[in-house]
Amino acid sequence: MGAHSSGGRALAGFFGLAFVVVLLFGLVALVALRPTDSFAWVQVPDLTADLRLDAGLQTKPLKGTVVAEALNDRALDGPTSEALAVPPALAFAPPPLPAVAVSLPPAVRPVTAPAPTSTPAPSAGPTPTPTPAPTPTPTATPAPTPTPTPAPTPTPSPAPTATPSPVFAITSAKEAVSKSPRNGNGNGNNGHCAQLVVTATGTFTTNGVGGSVSYEWVRVDNQGNQTVVPEAPIQIAAGDTSAHVVASDSFTPAHSGTDQLVFLSPSYSASAQGWSCVG
Repeated sequence: MGAHSSGGRALAGFFGLAFVVVLLFGLVALVALRPTDSFAWVQVPDLTADLRLDAGLQTKPLKGTVVAEALNDRALDGPTSEALAVPPALAFAPPPLPAVAVSLPPAVRPVTAPAPTSTPAPSAGPTPTPTPAPTPTPTATPAPTPTPTPAPTPTPSPAPTATPSPVFAITSAKEAVSKSPRNGNGNGNNGHCAQLVVTATGTFTTNGVGGSVSYEWVRVDNQGNQTVVPEAPIQIAAGDTSAHVVASDSFTPAHSGTDQLVFLSPSYSASAQGWSCVG
């Protein structure tokens, strides 16, 4: 009884070890055969000549492992290898098999390069017509401001000279001196001075302006004695140009001499008149 149980455990252990070994090899195979990129479509070559098959015989589809080995051998031997010779009798090969997707490492996987696709040259768009730059509008040069011609300075018209108002003036004057006997006795011309009476008279005219006339009599004898006799002013109306009589000067002389009519305002003097007598 004990021997039978030990043999069963040994058998179970063997099968378990075998299962582990198979599992390990399977993992290694999966890792080795796992494509690093993706499946690639390759053209499988005609294997009829290599397998000595008649083109007319019915054959079974090849396994993937057989195709992989054939491709691997061809890749290792190169296209010039003489290992796969085709006899003349098998020249007619059956139609090529359809393409099969095979998972191979990238180093040994024959990749058929895709036919280059011609990229159409980009058509050049219409060349835009260049817009001409706008012609700058010329700036008008401002005309210089004309310098005004100075007008001649007008000569100021002289202010009319005011006609001065005429000044009151005496235009002429006359006087006369006469002698007569005193008390009516004797000849006055040959008498003594004490027996005579000397009388001086006079007249004058003005320019008509009008005003007041003041005057006096001035007596001077031959001894150098001078006597001044003032008289009252005479008022002359404007426009009056007639002759006016002044007050007379009468006196008894002591010596021979002269008497003169002198106007103080307006200033004027008449010619002096004299007398003679025995003093």
